[in-house]
Amino acid sequence: MQICELRKEENSFNKEIVICFATRLKRDLPDTRDSRGKRHDIPFVILSFVLATLSGRFRLSSVHRFIENRLVWLREITNTPDAKLISRAHLPRLLAGLNWALLNGLIARYLEPKIGHAQIAAWFALDGKALRGSQYGEDRQSIVFAVNHQTRVTVACAPQIGTKSGEIPVVRNLLKETELDAQKVTLDAHHCNPETTAQINQAGGIYLVQVKENQRALQQQCILMQQTSVAIAQLETHDKAHGRITSRRIQLFALPEKIAPRWAKSALKTVVVVTRETLSIVKQKTTYETSYYVSNQELNANDKEATADLAQAVQKHWGVESNNWIRDSSFLEDKIKVKHGTQGQIMACLRGMAIELLRRAGVSNFVAAMERLNDIPEKLKSTLQQIHFL
Repeated sequence: MQICELRKEENSFNKEIVICFATRLKRDLPDTRDSRGKRHDIPFVILSFVLATLSGRFRLSSVHRFIENRLVWLREITNTPDAKLISRAHLPRLLAGLNWALLNGLIARYLEPKIGHAQIAAWFALDGKALRGSQYGEDRQSIVFAVNHQTRVTVACAPQIGTKSGEIPVVRNLLKETELDAQKVTLDAHHCNPETTAQINQAGGIYLVQVKENQRALQQQCILMQQTSVAIAQLETHDKAHGRITSRRIQLFALPEKIAPRWAKSALKTVVVVTRETLSIVKQKTTYETSYYVSNQELNANDKEATADLAQAVQKHWGVESNNWIRDSSFLEDKIKVKHGTQGQIMACLRGMAIELLRRAGVSNFVAAMERLNDIPEKLKSTLQQIHFL
């Protein structure tokens, strides 16, 4: 992942802010191929893939047709006049052979995510996304994302191979290498375990993690607290969206000192109980759901700002899921089949860059924006020049 190395070089790259991504890619992405096999220009293929994605081309065959049909135009705007057309058969092999860590590092330098190490301010949500078009079992490909709650911008990511259980060590490594374990992070129930929570607590960070059946004893203690204890704070929210009216009652309880020794280094302090009442306007059907969370954030009844911040973090965690939904609905990520090695993760990395490019250009409707960029090639070129991609 080499994210720590990126941070060390951050100052030098800030001085080069006017240098476009295409130039950085050509200059800083090493080509480790055998000299006899360097027929195709790697930066040209990468840039062409991103441009194809921004034009609404997602499946590999469609991306290849885009490169073939617009070869002359692509050579011109990427300043690669001698670039050769890659074959449909070789394209996935070339992508699978790319170094994910180096490529993702170059993208991170260009996008320059601000994690904010000077002080703990923003919340970050961490969650994995399975690439369902990849092979299953031990070869199944996934990516773990760290997303800013407020902006929904991906600030870091890491590849993962294998089943869901393999996500736990990847998240721990990502937290450590990005120093996000010293920030405020939200995690789903899969990461509710003493080792992960202790890592964040001992690094000086704040965590909010959901509790489910995988930690049955802790879950039962949370349920008992809701039934028998007095909340130190309580908030209610109501919102209407997507044909639903959702009411939430958020209760916060102080955890007692007596807790299982395995959680000692995690410094569990607060239980957050969220009761949701959701009314479907069309079906006129109401559903109820109660969720439990724990945190090392210590609260008191008078600290209204911290109470509201922790309560809001529960709701904002869905920002990761929102990003995943955009990938699947607007970019058809789950429907894209891949076969070669880590090809799926490389394509997801470049797809993620396309999403952030559209965000940087001020886009809110991704599908409409891609249709516009596809219909007006000069608009695509000018937009990417304005944000220093080309």
